[in-house]
Amino acid sequence: MHPQHQHELKQGLLRGLLWIAIAGGLLLVVNLAFAAKPADHSSMLFPYYNAEDVLSSTVNHHYAKDTAKLLTQLKQLDSSSTKYCEGGLQREALKAQYSQTYLAWLELSAVVMGPMLLNNTVRQIDFRPLRVNLLERAIKKQPQGAQAMALVGSPAKGFPALEYLLEQTAFKAGAPECNYAQEVVRDMIRTVSDLNWQGVDQADMQLYFNQLVGATHNLAWERMEKPLLKNKDQLAAGGTADWPFSALGLTEKTWAAQWQGLADLLVVNTQTVPDPAQQVVPLEAYLRGLGKIDLADTLLLRANAVAAALKANDISKPASVEQSVKAAKVLKGFLETEVAKGLNVSIQFSSSDGD
Repeated sequence: MHPQHQHELKQGLLRGLLWIAIAGGLLLVVNLAFAAKPADHSSMLFPYYNAEDVLSSTVNHHYAKDTAKLLTQLKQLDSSSTKYCEGGLQREALKAQYSQTYLAWLELSAVVMGPMLLNNTVRQIDFRPLRVNLLERAIKKQPQGAQAMALVGSPAKGFPALEYLLEQTAFKAGAPECNYAQEVVRDMIRTVSDLNWQGVDQADMQLYFNQLVGATHNLAWERMEKPLLKNKDQLAAGGTADWPFSALGLTEKTWAAQWQGLADLLVVNTQTVPDPAQQVVPLEAYLRGLGKIDLADTLLLRANAVAAALKANDISKPASVEQSVKAAKVLKGFLETEVAKGLNVSIQFSSSDGD
């Protein structure tokens, strides 16, 4: 073949390969764009929902359901702790069951409503910080049964007490610490069993909305930003980072669980229009049913931003946590200004507000 023809052939092949590469790159970009594209609910026809539709659906299909799920996990934790205290289960297996149970609790308690408010359930079983001196005193007394455990202060029992005991060398089969842990679990089962979701006020949209806003604030500030700032100070002073639940490897998972419990009440997560008799009617659906489409679209956008940021959370990269804090703060700001105005509700102090 003539040298000039060989040169032209090579150039043609290179151009062809270049175009293939460009086309492949464009196809990849298009695919990623579609993959990253947020859910579009504009083609779904939402009916008018009233406040009772929203609140009754959350009671029946979120709170009652998640309470039953938590009770199942607590009963499994009771069984696991009994096996451990009899010498028939490894500590790591008990830790794993504890972790599952605590994440179920965070989903349920993300937005505190109804009997959880009336019974002060969060204080009863998740009082923080734990008072170690009170815990040690309770272990010495070895309370047994509902009446005896009722005399033990909240700062010495519940989830924080179990977390602490799981890390102690004295927490062994047959030890007083083990006996007390079993009583703590049974006490939590009684507390959660007392959550009666029948007859809950299903018309107070203002309270419900404020609890949603407060829960968003709690996630952003109390759960993420507060330990983030504390760690920055500790690192600047030459110390080491100390994240909540890091001993159990649960830090990012606790944030994700709390967000899941909140997101279920904020945005539509199905491809069908929610039926209050069958599913939760989240805030987004409520807004769409009222014809407030722009607010609903922006709410979905803000919630998707929080979900994406939380998915990328990595406590070894504090900048990722900062992004999650920012996204949650933007969502909170949007809720307490634009959405509150659109729903004609006033912002008040909620039980989820932090310091």
